[in-house]
Amino acid sequence: MLKKKPVLLLFKISLSLGLILWITRGVDLGEVFTIIAKADLPLLALAFSLFFLGYVITAFRWRTLIRAQGGDAPILYLVRSFMVALFFNNFLPSTVGGDLVRMYDSWRLGNTKTGAVAVVLIDRFLGVTVLLCFALVAFKLSPDISGQIPKLGLWISSALIGAAIGCWLIFVTPVDRMESLSRRFHGLAGRTAQLFIKVLTAFQAYRGQQRAVAGAFALSVLLQLNVVFHFALVAWALDIRVPIEAMFLIVPVAVFIMMLPISINAIGVREAIFVFLFSIYGVADEQSLALAWVAYGFTLAQGVLGGAVFALRRESMPAHR
Repeated sequence: MLKKKPVLLLFKISLSLGLILWITRGVDLGEVFTIIAKADLPLLALAFSLFFLGYVITAFRWRTLIRAQGGDAPILYLVRSFMVALFFNNFLPSTVGGDLVRMYDSWRLGNTKTGAVAVVLIDRFLGVTVLLCFALVAFKLSPDISGQIPKLGLWISSALIGAAIGCWLIFVTPVDRMESLSRRFHGLAGRTAQLFIKVLTAFQAYRGQQRAVAGAFALSVLLQLNVVFHFALVAWALDIRVPIEAMFLIVPVAVFIMMLPISINAIGVREAIFVFLFSIYGVADEQSLALAWVAYGFTLAQGVLGGAVFALRRESMPAHR
């Protein structure tokens, strides 16, 4: 187990470096930096400000899910927690660290450990589901892209169907039957089964909370709209002109792929996916790389802000409002 972690880390580093070298071959890097230097600063500032709107939307979605479990939390506390999570996401080799921060902070609010895990997992699940919905709708509205990305619509549809089936199984699986089956397992298998039962129980706390889940889903839609418009503003600031409906396909697909834990903080993957997707709309590689690097610079800036919040935050329990 311990030996696998350095090997996996080495693989991620190698993939990131390999993709960067591959995607920048034949690209005029001087032109990339010129494009960035000539960017429209007011538009970039407006794009960056949308991050803070996203923090607030995320906090309201998070609180909606916490309240469905019988708890509560002040919005400012959740905003700060999310910013700290971004710090750990940016400066650790995976996004798991950020999720652990949010789970810990949910637990500090009085949630059970499994309840805290369930809140973050459902929060993630809703975000990914909305991303896939956006991508599928945009794909249907952009028939010209069908030949450029074979079977993309099928992959997106399959992912949505798989998510729906998985969600249905989680909510209909009888916990008592799983507990009966788990008694047949021992050792690691037994502990894994018990953990699954605890998470299953926590998830099923939302079974009768259709209104809360619908509200959280609506906030997810609003959040992903905010993400798409953020990237659209960055693109416009760099004089990248593509139809707005294209952004509703490019951004969800890119964000979904960047979430895959196959590289170091999506380095290399970000550049490759932006160059590929924007090239479909005739955007030069230099412009796509400029967008990818500005986006990564913004991501690092969020991490620095989150680090400052982490350095200043106190571990006292928040007062509910």
